[in-house]
Amino acid sequence: MEFETALGLAVISCWEDMVKPNEDCAIHIEYPNVAGNLVESLKVWTVTHGHWTLVCDYSTIVSRTFPVLGVHFENSFHSEMLARNLAFIMEHQRQLTRRAAGSSENGIVQVSLPNSVERANAAAWSAAMTAGRVAA
Repeated sequence: MEFETALGLAVISCWEDMVKPNEDCAIHIEYPNVAGNLVESLKVWTVTHGHWTLVCDYSTIVSRTFPVLGVHFENSFHSEMLARNLAFIMEHQRQLTRRAAGSSENGIVQVSLPNSVERANAAAWSAAMTAGRVAA
């Protein structure tokens, strides 16, 4: 599975934790994409009518930019499922493929309002991952 696909499934599976019902919103995930290196951090944002709101950041290292190891929620957001999904992805990323780094050093995943099939696929992935039945 691709790293970017897993991130998309992670946010779709807990969409309601980040997006209000009937809200025209997208989720944007940004991470440093340096060829040959594991992803050490990422940020998850909601984007509503051009307004970006930080949902959380996740870091596998402590630094000035990321003073908290693991997930850190912002702006009154919280989702145990998103925290669990991101932890699984970051811990198993060696088993995931990643797109080659392009001209930008940032990898970006954008997810718009998921349809019922995408929600069902994401829910199945998350349930299988939680039960330990999914390979990364």
